Amino acid sequence: MLMGHYSSALVAKRIAPSLSLPLLFVSSQLIDFFWGILVLFGIEKLHVIPGFNPSNPLDLYFMPYTHSLPAAIIWSGGAAVLYYLFAKTPVHRVRNALLIGAVVGSHWILDFIVHLPDLPLWYDSFKVGLGLWNFRYIALALELLLVWGAIIACRKIAGENHWRYVLMAIVMSAVQISTLIMPPPLTGTSVVLQLLAAYMALTILGHWASKPRQTE
Repeated sequence: MLMGHYSSALVAKRIAPSLSLPLLFVSSQLIDFFWGILVLFGIEKLHVIPGFNPSNPLDLYFMPYTHSLPAAIIWSGGAAVLYYLFAKTPVHRVRNALLIGAVVGSHWILDFIVHLPDLPLWYDSFKVGLGLWNFRYIALALELLLVWGAIIACRKIAGENHWRYVLMAIVMSAVQISTLIMPPPLTGTSVVLQLLAAYMALTILGHWASKPRQTE
C-alpha cells in the first residue's frame, strides 16, 4: 500500500485535531521510512522484477526488522512511548500517544491487505499477505477510497483549509495512479530513493494543508 497509509493519519487527525498532521503523516509511513534506510544500507532487501505482480515490480523478500509483525508492534509501541515522553503539552497525552502508536501499527495492517505473502509473522518466517496487489484496479480503488474517505471525514476540522485538504488528496491520487502507468525504476536503490522523497514531500504538503490560514 502507498497513499492509503495516509488515511490512518487523517482519521487520527479527525479524532485528535490538536495532533500535528505532519507528525501523523510521518507516523503512518514510519515503518517504510526505516525500511528504506535499511534497504539503502543493505540490511533489508528487495528485488525489482518487472511484472512481478500486476500492481508493482517489487519482490520484498527480506524485511524482518520493519515489516514483521513483532517489529511493527515494537515500532508502534516505541513511537507511542516517545510521543508520551516528549509531548509539549500534558493535555490528552495518553490518548494522543495511543493514537500515534495506532497510526504506526496501521501500516502493517493495511500492508497485510494488499501485499503478497511477504510480511513475516516472526523474523523472516511464516509470511502472510492477502495479495490484493494481484488485482491491480481493485487495489488502486481501495487506495483512492481510503484517501478520499479520510479527507471527507476531516472536512469539519479542516475548516477554512478544506480545499487544501482536497488538493492534497488530488496530489495523493495522482501519485498513486502514476505508479501504475509510469515505468518502474530498474534498481532497488532508485525505488527506495523515490519513495523516501515522496514521503518527505507529502509530509511537507501535510504541513501546508493544515497550516492555519491566519499565519500566512
